[in-house]
Amino acid sequence: MGMKISKETELNLLKLGLYQIIGGVIGIAIILWGIYKNAQYSISLIILYSIVVLFFLYSIYSGNLCLKPKSNALRHSLINQILQTVGFTIGVFKFKYLSGLYFTFCIEITNGISFDFGFGISKFILGFASSAKILEIDINLIAIGISFWIISLTKKIKSEIELRTEIDIGNT
Repeated sequence: MGMKISKETELNLLKLGLYQIIGGVIGIAIILWGIYKNAQYSISLIILYSIVVLFFLYSIYSGNLCLKPKSNALRHSLINQILQTVGFTIGVFKFKYLSGLYFTFCIEITNGISFDFGFGISKFILGFASSAKILEIDINLIAIGISFWIISLTKKIKSEIELRTEIDIGNT
């Protein structure tokens, strides 16, 4: 992208990049703390922790692309946010990936329907719940907002590049 985008857009990419990097670093720190506190280690636990760390490393990678800024930065950032948009429990299987701030709206269907909210910073759950739930869906409202911001930034960058390209062609 380089010189063909405005300073305002570069600043927005910087903010997005730092947000993703900080969320990923905090996530990895939480995982390392969990490994330290868990005195028992097994091959399956090491594999599980490795998978979790890969998700947070992807957040750091996406953020780093925004800092450079690279042409594929927003694509990776959008993928990273989409992965965080919905967490779920089906039966006993659970998946939640949240890198950075999260504000979730949860719908649980077990013996009825219940609603809940959650707020925090960087969280990952992958595995099996202690009790079977028919269905639980967590919607991360912050990830949805950031996804829309990324889509808006993508459109803005495209129009800025097109405009600067037209100006460059007109000046030759």
